[in-house]
Amino acid sequence: MRDAGPRARRGGLSHAAIAFEHRHSHWGAVLSSNHGQERPGTDAARSFTEAEPCDGSDWAWEFLRRNPDYLADWRAAVPWRLTLITLQDGTPLLRLRRRYPKAENWGLYAFADPFNTARSSPVFWLPTMSRRVIRARGTQLQHRDGAPKMSLADFKVSRTAVIGVDGVPVVTLKGPSSYVLLKIYGLPALASPASLVFELDDLEDIEGQTECLKTLQRFREDPAAVHRSPFANDERLRHALIALDGALAGKTYRQIAIAIFGEKHVAEEWNGMSQFLKDRTRRLVAKGRELMQGGYRDLLG
Repeated sequence: MRDAGPRARRGGLSHAAIAFEHRHSHWGAVLSSNHGQERPGTDAARSFTEAEPCDGSDWAWEFLRRNPDYLADWRAAVPWRLTLITLQDGTPLLRLRRRYPKAENWGLYAFADPFNTARSSPVFWLPTMSRRVIRARGTQLQHRDGAPKMSLADFKVSRTAVIGVDGVPVVTLKGPSSYVLLKIYGLPALASPASLVFELDDLEDIEGQTECLKTLQRFREDPAAVHRSPFANDERLRHALIALDGALAGKTYRQIAIAIFGEKHVAEEWNGMSQFLKDRTRRLVAKGRELMQGGYRDLLG
C-alpha cells in the first residue's frame, strides 16, 4: 500500500492534524518476523492476563489469535503493509482504501497479527461486533449553551482510530479494564476539536448507551474511576486460555491441570475417587476451544 499521508489529506485531514510519523504495524496482510513460528500464544496466557486487567475486547482477541483457521487466513492474506499515521494528538490512525472481506468474517476491519497481544498492537474490531458503540455527529459549530468543543486528546486513555471505506471514523478508547468505540459522523471531529451530538437509535438502547456515555465521560475525567469490565481479571477465562494453550500444544489433561492448579493439588486429587478435577480440566479445555472457534464474539460486550 502506498503512503497514506497524501490520501488522508485529500480526505479532509489537514497538515496540522497529522504528524507524519508512519508506523508500520505487523497486522493487515504483512509478513512479520514471526511468520516462521508455529502458532501464537504459547505459554503467554498467564503472563498476559496477570499483567493488567483485561476488557472484553482483549479477551476476545486472545482467543481469536490462537485460532488455526484465523492464522491460516492471516498467512494467506495479500502481503501489503498497511500503514498507520499519527494524528497531532498522538492517536494512531488507519485509513482503509478497500475492504478486507476475509478479515471481516472474523469481525475485523483488517487482519491483526496473531503473534501480538491486544495491548501491544492495534486490533480494529468492526462496530457491528460490539454493543459498546457510541454514535456521535461532529460539527464545528459551537453548542448554543456554550459547551466547549472536544478533541480526542481530552480522553486520557489509549486511543486508536480507523476510517473504513464508508469514510466514517471509529475510535477505540481503552481504559485500564474497559473500552468503548466512538463512531463519529463528520471527519472534522477527528482532525480538530469539535462539538459532538450523541445519537440514539431507539428507546431500547437507552440503558446500554447511558452506561457507555458514563464510561466515556470518566475517560475524560478519571479513567481509574471507570467501573471495571465483568471480564477484568476473570479467573475462568484465564484458566480457559491456559487450558487452550496446553491443548493446542498437545499436552495431556493432567499436564494442563498442573499448569492451572499446581502440581501439589493435582498429585493429591487426580487419581482419587472424585473426578471433579479431571472434569473441570476437560470443561476448561472445551470452553477454551469454544471461545477460540467463535465464542470470542460474545466477549466483546
